Amino acid sequence: MEDTPMEQPPASILIIGSGLFGLSTAWELTKRPLFADTAITVVDHAGGQFPPSDSASVDTSRIVRADYADPDYTALATAAQAGWRREGTMSWVARGASSLDYVQKSWKNVVAYATSHGYSADKVRTLESKEALNEYLGTRGHVGDWGYVNTFSGWTDNGKSMRWLYERVKATQRVRFVDAKVKHLETEGDRVVGARLSDGAVLRASVVFVAAGAWSGELVDLRGRVEATGHTLAYIDITDEELAVLSKQPAVLHVSSGLFVLPPREKVLKVGHHGFGYYNPQAVTSALPLSPSAKREPIVVSRPVTRRDGCVSRLPRQADANVRRALKHLVPVEGLEDRPWRDTRLCWYSDTKDGDWLVDWHPGWKGLFLATGDSGHGFKFLPVLGEKVVDCLLGQGGQLGQKWRWREIEDDGEGREVDGKFNRLVTRDGSRGGGPATIWQDELARTGPTL
Repeated sequence: MEDTPMEQPPASILIIGSGLFGLSTAWELTKRPLFADTAITVVDHAGGQFPPSDSASVDTSRIVRADYADPDYTALATAAQAGWRREGTMSWVARGASSLDYVQKSWKNVVAYATSHGYSADKVRTLESKEALNEYLGTRGHVGDWGYVNTFSGWTDNGKSMRWLYERVKATQRVRFVDAKVKHLETEGDRVVGARLSDGAVLRASVVFVAAGAWSGELVDLRGRVEATGHTLAYIDITDEELAVLSKQPAVLHVSSGLFVLPPREKVLKVGHHGFGYYNPQAVTSALPLSPSAKREPIVVSRPVTRRDGCVSRLPRQADANVRRALKHLVPVEGLEDRPWRDTRLCWYSDTKDGDWLVDWHPGWKGLFLATGDSGHGFKFLPVLGEKVVDCLLGQGGQLGQKWRWREIEDDGEGREVDGKFNRLVTRDGSRGGGPATIWQDELARTGPTL
């Protein structure tokens, strides 16, 4: 186990991944006098764009909310909101007992925060029937049984936010960016000492910091702890008249189904599914084993498949039909569900079983720190994320550090191939909705892609 707190600052830190965790950590490191003499390198298979366009944190818009059933995440997201210039409101909708419990716990946490900070009660108000929900949203049919409106929450342009973050990190002139694919982690004895690139070169560092998001399982054996899952996003063009209506709508998350709609950015409307996702079991040959005494051998993990891999962006027919339900039931403009897509994609999460992140030193290898497993929730914490991660790096993570620690798990077969069958890891944090996860390629073969 790496000694923490750190006795002295490392001579060099190599951050693998230029997404949310990688960039926010790099920026925080440049701010801390402790690391003034530390050489900081960020490496990513970026194709000339940091962060790459298929990173989970790069898109047109993302919900920024403090609505969590866990009060620790409510508190952290509330602190992050001070750094966001928010716009709009957000509506949470539940239908059915399981999702209702999650939504009502989230509501109670948000109300408790508002009350303790002296905000008026009308900042968060309930919609306690399907009629009240339909009246507020301008929708038809049975949208849900109970919900609430939170004017503290909203959305932001996450693509622009990530470009802003990259430019801030670059402007420090403290961080070297390397555009290359990492083949595997390099070790000497019981220490990780760097990363070998696909061209054979080795980037060495005193500390190797893996922040590769859904690709982390290719580099380190995280089976049963973190797994890559793909989640549906789709976009349509809208008219000026539709923009005038939809721009006044809140962001809507229908927790029971996992479907959500965000207000349009210019004349593009985004819908998506925050559910159990797709998984893509593939053999990887170079993942770092759990300890130096174990052999590095092929394992099967769920691996992202994106446009960088030449993957077509068309959705399976079932996924297409699913997100079109959001257009039919969650917006007040009729007929949008029949419109052709402007674009579609899968957003690849790094999921954990309980939704808690993995931000800790690896217990089996010296010099290796992990920051991943945000389970699709990390972006909204951008203004404070780097600070909290570096606190964990220094062994000063407090309650969040305990929540995000490396946890020993029972080998129950989840996240592993057993007798030739991959048993996927299931996130049970209460925020997911819709049917069970399916294998990406199987779903494409079964229903065919959209045309």
